[in-house]
Amino acid sequence: MLDPTLVRGYLLAYAFPRTADGKPDRKIIDAVLPKVREQLALLEQAVAPTGHLVGDHVTLADINLLPILFYIKQLPEAAEAFDSATHLGRYYATHAMRPSFVRTVPPEGPPRRANP
Repeated sequence: MLDPTLVRGYLLAYAFPRTADGKPDRKIIDAVLPKVREQLALLEQAVAPTGHLVGDHVTLADINLLPILFYIKQLPEAAEAFDSATHLGRYYATHAMRPSFVRTVPPEGPPRRANP
């Protein structure tokens, strides 16, 4: 279950913090980091054999994961998992060059709530 940890826990603590000063919520980030590292390690193992999550070609699983990784790799604690020496780093770099991915890349940086 990647979404509750990587997106709703880790990413949103940066992008939409519920802190009084609007800064990243370190309490939530620090609490979820062990699970983040665990899930990134599982992804590392999952993509190692073929460079895909399932089988040896792109599937909906890859298409769903890539936007999550786009944002996660920008966060300081997760950045090391995307080193070019890692399977996950190579997986992301390879699939991020796909024309469909390139055409839909959002602006750099974590998503931010628009000011009303």
